[in-house]
Order: sequence, then C-alpha cells, then structure tokens
Amino acid sequence: MSCILRICGDELDVDALLSSADLEADRVWCRGEPQRASKPEGKCYDHSGVTFVASASEFCEFDQQIDEATRYLEIHRDQIAAMTLFEGVQHAILDFGIVLRDVAIHSDILPLRFLKAAVATGVSVELSHYPCSENKTQNESGRNGD
Repeated sequence: MSCILRICGDELDVDALLSSADLEADRVWCRGEPQRASKPEGKCYDHSGVTFVASASEFCEFDQQIDEATRYLEIHRDQIAAMTLFEGVQHAILDFGIVLRDVAIHSDILPLRFLKAAVATGVSVELSHYPCSENKTQNESGRNGD
C-alpha cells in the first residue's frame, strides 16, 4: 500500500470518526495502546488515529498512485473534508510511499488536478521516499524511473 490517508489526533475519538464516515479503514489505533501487539510492554501510542488506502499501487508506480489518489479524493471529497474538520483531528495527511531513486536530482511532480483535490478535502501531502533494491527498479521506465 503506497498511498495512505492518515487521520490522527491526541484527543481523537476514532470510533466516533469512523461512525461518521462510510470509508473502509485500513488500520485503527487508540492512544495508550501498545504500538506493537507482539510487545505489549513496549512503547504505546501517544495519539489515536486511522488510515485509509488511497492507492495500493507499488512504490515504483508513483504516476499510478497519483491517479488513484486523485480519484479517491474526488470520489470521497465530502466525507474526507468532514473528517479533517472532525473534533480532535490534528493531522490529515495523504502519504505517498515512493521509491528513492539513485539519481543526481530526485523530483516528483504533483499535478494540478491532484493538488486541487487535496485542497478541496483539507489534507496535507507527504512524500515518503524509501530505498528499494536494484532488482525491483532496474526494469522500470518512465518519468520516475531514471
């Protein structure tokens, strides 16, 4: 899952947020819960939140992620906009997970249609770059496969 809508806040009532929307949550967590189920004595969440999948395209398919995320924002505009204004929400971020390419200049374009959709819903945009093994990226081409 390469493009995730993450909504969170210190005092967010996640159950109430989810009952106000008709979107399928990918992951839900509550403040005070352990961050890892396998380590209940470990670090706990200091905020509550929920994620939704806006695009399941691969890290190396940034253009496809953009297209799918744009459609997701446009289709669910009213629900997402309402969630960003929901009591207790501090952050509403659309996070793209993309390949960190080994090039002199790494740039990624956010098209105007996408930006308009993001603004209309009130979400911020994050580009999270991840290193990828050569065998996953060597056969890729296109704008982002330099």
